[in-house]
Amino acid sequence: MSPAICLFALALVLRGSEPADPLTVYKSGDYASAIPLLQQAVAKDSKSAVLRAALLSALVYQGRVDEAADAANEDAQAFPQSPEILAARGEFAFYMSDLPAAESLYKAAAKLKDETARAYYGLYRLYYAASMYRTARLFCLRAHAMDPDDSLITLAFMRYLTPEKRREELPPFIQSHPWFYRHLAQAQETGTDLRGQLDKRKPFELDGPREETTLPLLYLHDGPRVVGVGVRMSIEGGKNLTLMLDTGASGLLLTQAAIDKAGLNHVGSIEIGGIGDKGRRSGFLAVAETCSIGTLNYQTCVFGATEGKKGLTDTTDGLLGADVFSDYLITIDFQRRTVHLVPLPEREPNPQGYDRTPLPSEAGFTPVFRFGHHLEITTTVNGKSTGLFLIDTGSGMSMLDSTFARLTTKIHGDAYMHVKGLSGSVNQVFAADKADLQFARFRQHNLDLTSFSLNNNPEHQEVRIAGILGFPVLTLFRLSLDYRNGLVNFDYVLDRK
Repeated sequence: MSPAICLFALALVLRGSEPADPLTVYKSGDYASAIPLLQQAVAKDSKSAVLRAALLSALVYQGRVDEAADAANEDAQAFPQSPEILAARGEFAFYMSDLPAAESLYKAAAKLKDETARAYYGLYRLYYAASMYRTARLFCLRAHAMDPDDSLITLAFMRYLTPEKRREELPPFIQSHPWFYRHLAQAQETGTDLRGQLDKRKPFELDGPREETTLPLLYLHDGPRVVGVGVRMSIEGGKNLTLMLDTGASGLLLTQAAIDKAGLNHVGSIEIGGIGDKGRRSGFLAVAETCSIGTLNYQTCVFGATEGKKGLTDTTDGLLGADVFSDYLITIDFQRRTVHLVPLPEREPNPQGYDRTPLPSEAGFTPVFRFGHHLEITTTVNGKSTGLFLIDTGSGMSMLDSTFARLTTKIHGDAYMHVKGLSGSVNQVFAADKADLQFARFRQHNLDLTSFSLNNNPEHQEVRIAGILGFPVLTLFRLSLDYRNGLVNFDYVLDRK
């Protein structure tokens, strides 16, 4: 059955003589359809904590922040000891990037009622983001055992099936839950094309053993202002390219001009998003037989690329996501202009996963949360509100999300500030009057910190970004990153020479 047929069948159910059960639609994960049904049900039975918890959860997953905030406040007053409400409030706190509050709410819900599946699902997401993969797996299995009819939990559970079982169960799940997979057809087609190009070869196979290595960094300028650091890269022995070292990016993302000059074929279609109000940009993949990043030589290199003549930055040929070096402990020394790579110890494959296991040299590192390639650190602003800030060496400034900023300080329009990113220019830019940022062991005082919507992606986000720690702040430190264990060290540099 095609996704279109599934949606048509669901529409028939909703329009039929028998009214759809709002909780059944909610558990299917079709939150857009579930919200009006739940609103009607709550209007008839306002004392049902289960219905109100489902409505709050659905509002969260649809990104309807103002409505979810009002519902969370009302539900907290009306049902302070409801485990379902506590779990749903935890989902809202998680979405708003207040993960300490989310953890407390999830644990309170589970303590009141051990069978609260969404509480354990919430703990799974939280611990997975905290690089506690073994513990996260146990929470996910427990949530699925409690409520296998909850499609969101089932989707997470499929992560832990054997590859054979996943290939068997995923296609029918996709067909019956198309709202989880708006871009799946494009991704599947591109994945098939890429596998054909790779021909069973492993991408980015290092030529030789992993060894301790130091790569030189270049200062990147926008006029007299240093806006980032970069590295040299070549494709199949060709002319050197300059790539910005960007902890806010993933993999290797190049311009179409760089790909075409290297003579590489365009593979499939992808979408690329970033800061800006123009929406996601079209792109493609490309595969090279070899590439070199400084002294590191790789075989079978896979690149993402943007279509068209428009560049990624004004000063480079592309971006190098720091997660390319995720097998290493990465130390970026902005003053000495080096990136030092120390191989992380090999580990035997373990289907149960590993919890965070810091190296002895990582004593004093700060745990961070990892969402895909993003490393995000818990940050408190003006001693009031707590949220997650992206550690982003590719950002020329530090920023506050405008929704988050309104919780902590006054903001006003700034007609003289112009911001642009991968997704074009930002229309509404504000300045925050005061923003004292507290993260790790440090506090920084900021006046007129730039503020705009950092969460304007039309697709569902797992968690909202409260702000960005950009290049000017990060250069105050010798920055060490451990992607595998979700750890970061901010080593304040006293010698600024």
